[in-house]
Amino acid sequence: MRRVLAAIAAFALGAGLAVVGAAAPASAHTGDLLANAVCNTATGQYDVTYTLKLTNVGSTLTGTTKWRVGTTSFQGTPTNANGMDRGPISSKGNTTLTLGTESLPGTTKGGGPWVYAYTSWNDGYGKGSDGRIEGLKGDCAPPAPKEIPVPVKPSIVDLCGTSGDHVVEPRATEGVTWSISPVAGGKAKATATAKPGYVFSDGSAVKSWDFEFTDVPCVVEIPVPPKPAATEACGVDGDAVILPDDSDTVTWKLEGDPKTGAATAVATAVEGYEFPGGTTEQRYDYTFTNEPCPVIVPEPVTPEIVDLCDVDRDEVLLPEETEQLVWHVEGEPSSGSVTAVAVTKGHHVFEDGTTERRFELSFTNEPCPIELPVPAKPAAVDLCGVDDDRIVLPADTDTVSWAIEGDATTGSAVAVATAAEGHVFESGETSERFVFEFDQTECVPPTLAGSSAAALCVANVPWIDFDVVLTDPDQQSTGHTAYLVLSDGTHTERVELGPLGEDGSVDGRVLWPGAAIDEAGNPTAWPGWKQLPNGRWVVTEENFGWTHALTSASIEVNPELSIDLEYPPAVVACAPSSKSTGTPGTPVTSGDGDGQGLASTGFAGGPAIGLAGGLVLAGALALAVQLILRRKRA
Repeated sequence: MRRVLAAIAAFALGAGLAVVGAAAPASAHTGDLLANAVCNTATGQYDVTYTLKLTNVGSTLTGTTKWRVGTTSFQGTPTNANGMDRGPISSKGNTTLTLGTESLPGTTKGGGPWVYAYTSWNDGYGKGSDGRIEGLKGDCAPPAPKEIPVPVKPSIVDLCGTSGDHVVEPRATEGVTWSISPVAGGKAKATATAKPGYVFSDGSAVKSWDFEFTDVPCVVEIPVPPKPAATEACGVDGDAVILPDDSDTVTWKLEGDPKTGAATAVATAVEGYEFPGGTTEQRYDYTFTNEPCPVIVPEPVTPEIVDLCDVDRDEVLLPEETEQLVWHVEGEPSSGSVTAVAVTKGHHVFEDGTTERRFELSFTNEPCPIELPVPAKPAAVDLCGVDDDRIVLPADTDTVSWAIEGDATTGSAVAVATAAEGHVFESGETSERFVFEFDQTECVPPTLAGSSAAALCVANVPWIDFDVVLTDPDQQSTGHTAYLVLSDGTHTERVELGPLGEDGSVDGRVLWPGAAIDEAGNPTAWPGWKQLPNGRWVVTEENFGWTHALTSASIEVNPELSIDLEYPPAVVACAPSSKSTGTPGTPVTSGDGDGQGLASTGFAGGPAIGLAGGLVLAGALALAVQLILRRKRA
């Protein structure tokens, strides 16, 4: 019974705590919707700002608030976000949200419209809020407008035709905005509107004017034609006015007769055209003499000049005088210019009836240039390919500057030497050009073909014999030292083989990495082996042990050559004795002790290897049988 009562008490207590727990959030979250109104004197309206103050909200809770503006009648605190057309606005913990703003007429009295909000939190709780502005006095009004003069009627431009017609917009004035329509159908409208806060002196805020435009065809203005040419020969037979041909804009006529001594050429503008000033007629008067015909002399040729450097040697070479012409010079060559004058004698005249011809002659008066020797042709570098081809220009001096035209890499270029101002080369030229042609043959890349390296065991010592030959006919290689590079895919060793000789080759023998000998040439270390304190040698991954399993080998100079290379096989020894019976570490000798070893690419003593291989196979078979028996016993 006690257990039953205890269970009932525990159930009741748990249920009570559950109810308290469920009710706690409802009383924890609160929202206070406030409104604040400010009179905007510029607009004459109340600017109302709505805020929502959230309190009793856990600092880690996030919420979303939606809201709307209702009417002046209260509609009840919302229980959900339905019908909320503004937001959402996010929040976290206790905060004050600015929902937004509304404008109310400045004459509003009492309360404004009700505003409703509903906030939902991520703990599943929601809270509705409401509020509005109260106590408005309806006394928010804009300031009295400023009185400004009534605008005057704008002027118009009414030209011939219609393309240039328009209303001239008045200059900008305080408080006035102009709206002017384009001319359409011969009409246009101009409207002056007082800006907010302004009023015209007659109490109005808008003034309009209507305009009408004519459509009189335009008269095209044409330039005044030049005065027609006239001929006046001796006597009267050759006197004449040469009228131009009539055109689409001007017609010509001649009044009077040149043979009577006077005539007038009249130019009349065709209908629809006029000369500057609005006139339609231009008159040109001519008078003619009746003098006897003079003797015509041919036109003189322009005199030659001698224009040398320095002014002392400049001169004018006048033609010889004749019975018809006499020559003279006005001015001095040293001044830079002179005038040669030819004057007719007696009754002689030129074909145009004049008696004088003047020829303006100019002299440079430049000082004589300093003569320079023609520079030697610059050197050029013409190698295989094009990348390194170039012209080697001399350095510029105070008297000669150098430049290159073209590009040597295209196969052709020109070196240009230019004499400085006041200088000239002995050739009489101020520049000398040197043309270069470049061979475009591609470079032959360097190669290590024919090079080799082989591993061999000599007196129980692993060696590498090498023979490196670099073939580089165009000197393209940038390296001159040979290296042997060994790698097992993880480790890499770079062994220097030595510098190349003048013939581009080097050969010799180097110890296999990890091998060592004493002064007498006896082995003291082998790659992949180490000596224990008791004198025994054991296999190890240290001391270049990885070179027993090479994945790649190459000879490198720049270029490089991949080769096949591996550590000498076990049949030729090149390793310490695994069971030393004499001095600890005494190496096993190879061959018959004559110092000759076997390279890693081949070996001697086939029968011995066959016997050794049979023994190894038998031992492996015996070991396998023993392992099988042990497993069965187990």
